[in-house]
Amino acid sequence: MYKIAAFIEFDKKITNKILNQKKIVRKKFGNQTYLNHPVHLTLFTLDIEKISKLKKIYKNPKKKQNKPFLINLTKPGIFYNDPVTGGHTFFHHIKKNKKISEIQLKHLKKINKNLVVYKKKKTNLLKNKILEKNYKKYGFPFVGNIWIPHVTIASIKNLNKNNKYIKQFLSIKIKIRCPIKEIKFYKITKDRHDFLFNVKDF
Repeated sequence: MYKIAAFIEFDKKITNKILNQKKIVRKKFGNQTYLNHPVHLTLFTLDIEKISKLKKIYKNPKKKQNKPFLINLTKPGIFYNDPVTGGHTFFHHIKKNKKISEIQLKHLKKINKNLVVYKKKKTNLLKNKILEKNYKKYGFPFVGNIWIPHVTIASIKNLNKNNKYIKQFLSIKIKIRCPIKEIKFYKITKDRHDFLFNVKDF
């Protein structure tokens, strides 16, 4: 079984903004979950049978590539008591629109139609009926209206909710637009991200 992810990555302006915030977190709190991860928006992660089969279904893309679409990086947010990490996860919102939701769903359907996707994982998240339904259908719980597109800074453990950094972070004003030309697929092994291929057919 292999864990794979579909990412959207950004231009230098957004990437550098997020990297600078990661540096601040490292300086204040030391190494934290997600801090070493590349700057990206996760469309989905899946546990699949074979990477070779994933590559095969994307082997012959349409000759006509889609036009780039725009993404907007906006206000900061925090997932308090994140059940996945046990910490508070700091992130920036990506403004949700019809296009990005369509892209996520299109590729989830395509992969589930053509590959064996493992759907036996048990997690606290799946106590939510919508997340459970999505996981059973696609192998990824955050699909549709419940999905919050975002770019993660880090998940900080043992952080008091009165810590002044929380107020500082949430007061950040930011709005940056970036054209997106491709989706990138990675193999994930713990904190390691190995690039597999890119897709320009949205």
